Amino acid sequence: MSEPIPTGCEGVDELLGGGFERGVVTQLYGPPAAGKTNLALSAAVETAARGDSALFIDTEGISVDRLEQLASARTEDVEDLASRIIVSDVLDFDEQGEAVQDAEEFAEQVELIVLDSATGFYRIRRTEDEEAGDALRTVAQQVTHLLSLARKHDLAVVITNQVFTDPDSDRARPLGGHTLTHWSGVVLRLERFRGGNRRATLEKHQAKPAGETIQFKITGEGLQSVEDVP
Repeated sequence: MSEPIPTGCEGVDELLGGGFERGVVTQLYGPPAAGKTNLALSAAVETAARGDSALFIDTEGISVDRLEQLASARTEDVEDLASRIIVSDVLDFDEQGEAVQDAEEFAEQVELIVLDSATGFYRIRRTEDEEAGDALRTVAQQVTHLLSLARKHDLAVVITNQVFTDPDSDRARPLGGHTLTHWSGVVLRLERFRGGNRRATLEKHQAKPAGETIQFKITGEGLQSVEDVP
């Protein structure tokens, strides 16, 4: 198996054992503005900066300005770098399914596939009180399809996931619960922390103990590790 995909943040790479692992799905979950999209986008830019390609399935409407900002911190030729990041814009739940299926067409030419977010449209269906179970099964099928591509082509897959408040524990839990966690080889919880920092906590990994944390901050140039403050 090849080397992991660097995230562009040294602390996160160390936490993950080198970066986003190939052959598995890595799930990033947390509340809004926790850094999920920034981390996924940073990894895509890092992949492109190394001369490889990435597929970014975008349900959130990523900022082109932010992409260019991250790219310009890595190279003077922003256009060349950006040309190696394939962005697939998705406008609804059905389009998300199509984009995930179409990822197979790019699997041989990319090193990283990002689905940001896996559950945004699922959350809408869930609140509209449609068949939430059917919608969750559909998302799970999408994730398992991406997992099969990761295994077959030795690439990294990153999905971002939103949270809901569990009424029993009053804690934020990842949407999709055990279903999506089961298919995720690595689970990383992101949250806003004091001083404007973000905290990443490793909750699941095949080769590292759960519970390790690091802090980072989001800057104009990308993601910067922060020394732990007691």
